[in-house]
Amino acid sequence: MYPCRRVVAVAVAILVVSSLAEAKHETWIEVRSTNFVVVTNAGEKQARKSALQFEQIRAVFRQSLAVAKEYPSPFVTVIAAKDESTMRELLPEYWVKGHVHPAGLFSSRLNNYQAAVQLDAQGSNPYETFYHEYYHSITMPFFPDLPVWLAEGLAEFFGHTQIEEKYVGMGQADNDLLRELNQQALIPLNVLFNVDQSSPYYNESNRTSIFYAESWALTHYLMVGDKQGHKPLLAAYLDALEKGKTQDEAAVAAFGDLKKLQNTLQVYIRQASYFFLKMDPPKISEEELKVRTLSEAEADAYRGGFATVRGRPQDAGAILQEALQLDPNFALTHLYLAMTEFQSGQRKIAVESASQAVTLDPKNYYARYLRAFLATGASGMMSRDPDAEEDLRQAIALEPEFSPPYALLAVYLAFQNENLEEALGYARKAISLQPGSSSYQLSLAQVLLRMNKYSEVGTALARASAWARNPQEKANAESFSSYVQQVRQFQSMAQPRSVVDDSAQPQTSATPQPTTGNAGLSPVPVSAVHLQMNVVVLNGPQVSGLRSYIGDVLGSLQNGFLNPTAMEAVKEPRDVSIEFTIMKDGTVYNIKIVSSSGDAALDQSARDAIAKASPLKAMPADWNAKTLSLRMNLVYSQEAVDAH
Repeated sequence: MYPCRRVVAVAVAILVVSSLAEAKHETWIEVRSTNFVVVTNAGEKQARKSALQFEQIRAVFRQSLAVAKEYPSPFVTVIAAKDESTMRELLPEYWVKGHVHPAGLFSSRLNNYQAAVQLDAQGSNPYETFYHEYYHSITMPFFPDLPVWLAEGLAEFFGHTQIEEKYVGMGQADNDLLRELNQQALIPLNVLFNVDQSSPYYNESNRTSIFYAESWALTHYLMVGDKQGHKPLLAAYLDALEKGKTQDEAAVAAFGDLKKLQNTLQVYIRQASYFFLKMDPPKISEEELKVRTLSEAEADAYRGGFATVRGRPQDAGAILQEALQLDPNFALTHLYLAMTEFQSGQRKIAVESASQAVTLDPKNYYARYLRAFLATGASGMMSRDPDAEEDLRQAIALEPEFSPPYALLAVYLAFQNENLEEALGYARKAISLQPGSSSYQLSLAQVLLRMNKYSEVGTALARASAWARNPQEKANAESFSSYVQQVRQFQSMAQPRSVVDDSAQPQTSATPQPTTGNAGLSPVPVSAVHLQMNVVVLNGPQVSGLRSYIGDVLGSLQNGFLNPTAMEAVKEPRDVSIEFTIMKDGTVYNIKIVSSSGDAALDQSARDAIAKASPLKAMPADWNAKTLSLRMNLVYSQEAVDAH
């Protein structure tokens, strides 16, 4: 049995490598823009055009979605194949007999987003599949519980966007969808509204086509039909769902008689022309593009990375090993190899590959995050790992809008049962970047459990379960919910009945409180803690208002530094130095002690004071820097005061 497996594996590897050999003499170009990297064998002119068009579609989608304007979107690597032959090499399994040959594919794994598009595909827009899936990637973080029919209908609506020289057309009718609608019987609307990700209409190939087509048609009718006259109906439907109504109840409340709506939709589908939305094309400067010709090894690394993100580690491994032989010093090859080895169950080896990627490119935020993710997985989260913690802090510093390191660092600190206020801040920051993430709600729940905030744990778990995008996320939420119940049961059995749940009562300090009565008859010496704060700017904007802003920061932090722990700890002069970074919105991260006071409790209280104060005052909008890094030296001393 084992020899047979080896023969098959070798045969597959030979097949993959031989197919790549055909492309050895091609020139591959890399174009980097702000939010994309485009890799293509279609030449520099086409590479630039594609990169600009991807930036334009991002701008169009974000302008069309008010909620998305203020949040980051994922960085995407796009392989732009010049022809079907190149596409077949990238997606060999789709060219097996009986399979549809896709003109595009979008995939993500481990928070790494990749896509492929065929530039010479038939039809008016080779980017339709990419636009559809990219729209999902932008909207899903904010609308995790959107009904499936509407989520897909909107993705189809915006996926058929056309970017022309003088205008952008959104919601243009697609002939393939119209053909499907005219050849197939429509799905009853009461069935369409209840389709979920486990439904046959969403999973069986003979049913998905009509589901997507009808979802597009109804969305199109509600969005732009009769010159946008039906948009209030869509708003009413979403409002009813928000208020807790079922799909059926919300549909009836918003749309009324569903049979009448179905008949109206039938008539709408058969009309001769369709209204669509127009806007001016976004202006993207070509000056921001960075273009270079790839070596053979680098082109292989990108193709291998695409294979591993698609979940094909065997194909990826063959390609990436060849890339390593050609050039062992390209960091991206080691990064994708780490992902491939992780998929193959070789976590320890994957950590080594990720470490090599970090060594070769220490400023790659994703490599830092990936190494920490691999190192803290399995049982690694249970033990202290300063290197993993530092990787996560570096990843945040290198790319403050990349959310995964915040969530992972929050859980890591919670497992260590330290810096819980800081951990809470990181969990909330991750959620602020992706408000609808089920996994981030679960990270928040883990931190809150360590802090014994049970009522808030329940809220986070309810959201994690409701917003789960797949069975695995649902199972994770349910598993942790069961664990929380076990913890509560254990505590209720272990504690006396007089103990009250802290989530329903204000927290009290264990510090002894002053007494009244005869204690005031005898004079006692009284002293006060004096605090001197000195600040050094490590990195930030050079602007005239900086001194004033730092003064506001000090004012926000001063009372927190003079907390009961500090009062108790300062029996003699002590000083502690802390470094931290403030983001544009005032969020504080990467808090670390650079010079200890010699008293662990005092050090920790100073850290906690900064974490609790986050977010601080937001930096002025016209400041060009994204972050401000400070070193603060706190000098504590006691001084006598009159007690009269």
